[in-house]
Amino acid sequence: MSSYPISIEVSGPLAMFARPDTGVTPTSYPVPTWSAAKGILESIAALERGAAIHPIRIEICRRKGEAGGEVHFQKYATNYGGPLRKRGQFNSGSSFQFFATVLADVCYRIHAEVRRSGSSPDRNPPHHLQELFNRRLAQGRCHQTPALGWKEFTCSYWGAFRESEYEVDTALDLLVPSMLVGMWSNASHGKYQPRFAQNVSVERGVLSFAE
Repeated sequence: MSSYPISIEVSGPLAMFARPDTGVTPTSYPVPTWSAAKGILESIAALERGAAIHPIRIEICRRKGEAGGEVHFQKYATNYGGPLRKRGQFNSGSSFQFFATVLADVCYRIHAEVRRSGSSPDRNPPHHLQELFNRRLAQGRCHQTPALGWKEFTCSYWGAFRESEYEVDTALDLLVPSMLVGMWSNASHGKYQPRFAQNVSVERGVLSFAE
């Protein structure tokens, strides 16, 4: 079977991959979830049918010459004015302060495969999607602005690997006792079915997603 790999490097000053158990004051996982990685890739290119993107590995990177081995968190507060406000706040036009614990100064290299998914009139949808993704990445084009979790945390960089500036943080080892994998049963057109993985490990800066 042919393989259709794709990859991207993304970085930014803030990121949020929210843990569902942290409720109204959300805290980020120390690394992106499978679904977050998929969302970043699909912000560049996606097909309605015939092919879907499957993240397989994330490399957590550091700037060359800097000490590694740590993930940095920071407090974040914003004035929320969205549709989830209480009715009184919504009617009066007022907002409320929203607190979170987010990741700071992140850089990731995301590796994925494009796989066939369902039927399509195209002869080879995975190849089509791979070519579309790579062409847009080279041209600096995207379907929507890539974000690091929350939409307001847009990437300061997204594109090809910057081998001369960043490297995999091989000093980083982590164990996440429980981690959300995704909210749907399939990579495309799935049913609502949250899935979690236990004892997820980051070894020498690499997080590999189990199949």
